Amino acid sequence: MRNSTENIYQQKVNQVIDYISANLHLPLQLDVIANKISVSQRQLLRIMRSALNESLYAYVARQRIERTVLYMQTERMSLTKLAEMVGYDNPQSFSKAFKKQFGISPKAYIDELQSRLEGYVQSSGNRSSLQSEVCHFEGLELAYIRIFGKYGETESYETAWNKLMLFLKDNQALTRETRFIGLSFDDPNVTNHGQCRFYACASVQKKIAPIGEFGTIQLKQGKYAVYTLKGSCSGLQELYNNISVNFEYTIRHGMAFEEYINYSKENCEEDVTKIYIPIK
Repeated sequence: MRNSTENIYQQKVNQVIDYISANLHLPLQLDVIANKISVSQRQLLRIMRSALNESLYAYVARQRIERTVLYMQTERMSLTKLAEMVGYDNPQSFSKAFKKQFGISPKAYIDELQSRLEGYVQSSGNRSSLQSEVCHFEGLELAYIRIFGKYGETESYETAWNKLMLFLKDNQALTRETRFIGLSFDDPNVTNHGQCRFYACASVQKKIAPIGEFGTIQLKQGKYAVYTLKGSCSGLQELYNNISVNFEYTIRHGMAFEEYINYSKENCEEDVTKIYIPIK
């Protein structure tokens, strides 16, 4: 595939994935999505199957169900409300789709997940109280590159971050004020490792046009609980599990993210990562 064709293809994939992620509460009709990226419905299905390694229909169905797991961890909701929030016409259709994906009912699944997380925290020996601070985040415009696969996999992550740094330099967008952000759209305790989506991001102070595999996204302002991890990023999942089990705030529906304050390839003990969780 020629470079120009590959860039167009990558950009269309980004547009579709970001549109679906932002609109899971809608019907997401095939013709509407195809029109948004100016391709036929047949082309859309072919492009996305190649990019996702699953059909677009399967991807949307999976995203809807996995999103409800996040909502159920956030607060107690009726099946009717959950169905409405991810685009199902009625709770019966939602329950059937949930059981098809996970094999058990929504309530049974969330109880099992919570028990599993508590087991992870107990086995890690890290049962101490969590230290956090509350802040008002001002919002950021971000340039990103997407990674599909197991969170933290060294080779794919290093390749993506290196590509992003070159992209910023080519666009004269890398400054002392640049902030480096990680967006994890999927929970590895819920989503298969090979299907997890991660965005390696950097803040930008000027408008940058999306091109090829590089997209743009906005982190909105709001109130966040902030947790700090000092040392290797390999401890992030353990910290996330601890937060899930011992969270003391009321979560609001928003985008959690990581900010990498300091990173040393030579000495990971100097690394500092902040986790931002949206709260009411």
